[in-house]
Amino acid sequence: MLAAASLLIDTDPGKFTDDTAAIIMCLRSPERVSVRGITVVSGNVWAQDGERYVRESLRFLGSKVAVRLGSQRPLVHTPEMSKRQGPLEFAGAFGEKEPAQRKETALAYLERELAKRPATVLAIGPLTNLARLLESKPALASRIERLVIMGGNIDVPGNVTKSAEFNFWFDPEAARAVFRSPVKKVLFPLDVCNQAVVLKRHFDEVVSVDTPVTRLYRESFGNEYPAFLKKPDANGYLWDELAAAYVIDPGVVTRISTRKLDVVTEFGPRYGAVISGDHPVGVAEVADAAKAWNLVRSLLTRE
Repeated sequence: MLAAASLLIDTDPGKFTDDTAAIIMCLRSPERVSVRGITVVSGNVWAQDGERYVRESLRFLGSKVAVRLGSQRPLVHTPEMSKRQGPLEFAGAFGEKEPAQRKETALAYLERELAKRPATVLAIGPLTNLARLLESKPALASRIERLVIMGGNIDVPGNVTKSAEFNFWFDPEAARAVFRSPVKKVLFPLDVCNQAVVLKRHFDEVVSVDTPVTRLYRESFGNEYPAFLKKPDANGYLWDELAAAYVIDPGVVTRISTRKLDVVTEFGPRYGAVISGDHPVGVAEVADAAKAWNLVRSLLTRE
């Protein structure tokens, strides 16, 4: 039997979001992945809030995995800039009051862990932490066996502006830096995530099993986005969960193609958009949505 893959997770979770579900999935798959640590970045919420949410989730699950606070602000993008971009579907942390900054420990932690032994990195938030790491310690690129990224959109509209997906919009400069790095990358853009539609019947499959985790899932996915309890005909999608499912079982993706891409960093309507470029990126293009959902459901409903 193959040894479990060594895994580091970089994330921007809210109280209970797709990030949280992805973390739970990985922690409940010790035969496939060994979660060594979790670093937090600002995105959905400010990094300090995200760190607190991760720690609460780990206490709830009885896990002692290391958690480290990462970048509070993107490389260039600011709340003030975001206000000049017109109507947004979701502003994430930029729509909330920014807390006083605390000392970061994520970069030093990632340096130590990768120097100790190589790892797969699952990046399910803005790529600020990874961009800063690769800029300060470029030699560590060879220690990342594979970087699995949920972010971006290629041939479909964005979900925060018409042109951009949230994680890449929040820190386009970081996404571009990571694309241009030599790290082996597998990207899960909205294009493939849109194939993994979550309907009310899927939601019901999870909440029909009564566990502490499924109660939190019911509260969040039932009353927040996609709000199935209020809008039974709503659609959701597997975003971070799909990327996590691939790390656990690569068979949930049936086609990955290498495409040469880049990210728009010129401030304007296309800020954060993925475009054709010169940098090879593995792109997940076709998902086995049923297989992915079965994995998500089984891990979230596990006693």
